[in-house]
Amino acid sequence: MEQVTNGQLEKAMADISWIKSILKQNKRVIQLIMLPTHYKWSYLVLGTSLVGFSLLYHLLMEHYGNFAMIPHGYKMGIAFMMFLFYILLGIFRLRVTRPSLMKIDKRYNLGFLAREMSSGIYHISLPLFVLVCFVGVFLGQRDATYYMVPTIAICMGVIHNYIGTITRIWHWLVSGYWFLATGIYFLYWGPVNVPFAVSISLGCGCLLYFVLSWIPPASREAVAPASS
Repeated sequence: MEQVTNGQLEKAMADISWIKSILKQNKRVIQLIMLPTHYKWSYLVLGTSLVGFSLLYHLLMEHYGNFAMIPHGYKMGIAFMMFLFYILLGIFRLRVTRPSLMKIDKRYNLGFLAREMSSGIYHISLPLFVLVCFVGVFLGQRDATYYMVPTIAICMGVIHNYIGTITRIWHWLVSGYWFLATGIYFLYWGPVNVPFAVSISLGCGCLLYFVLSWIPPASREAVAPASS
């Protein structure tokens, strides 16, 4: 049996140290990318809009008696406004997030973000998005669309908790547990008023993330840029 020489052991130890340094650097990059400060304004606008549109639907339902009695023209108008608004929100998020990331490092553009996240977060969020779409069709066919609200909330909770777990940034975890807790609550105690459920579970969850984003992460690893 061939014996391992000291030189081979030293080379193996050097390779292990190099791999550990690469993994640590990649973890640091993901932490920097997922800092809450990059996303706080998007969450503020998203949370405010969810509460605002929910309040608008609630007022119309109070005026006409229920959702089915609201005139079709009003429903289509509000749906178009929501569609246009969230398209603009997506553009706003891109324009705000990109400069925020590039303040840390010029390499941290949206393409870099997509490459870094593709092996982890996207493999969680994409299946959950597909799941929500299929569940939405299933519930719509059975006239149980209310349960879409807790379903979306639980999926958002899973994504936020996953991000918080791999980055060790507690802001994502707190928000994630809010989405999970409220989603499970409305799933168990539902159905309740849909605008109310959207406001409390989704809208307030986003606003909670915005408020928490002003508190610096406790871990220094999550705020100190990686050395070049």
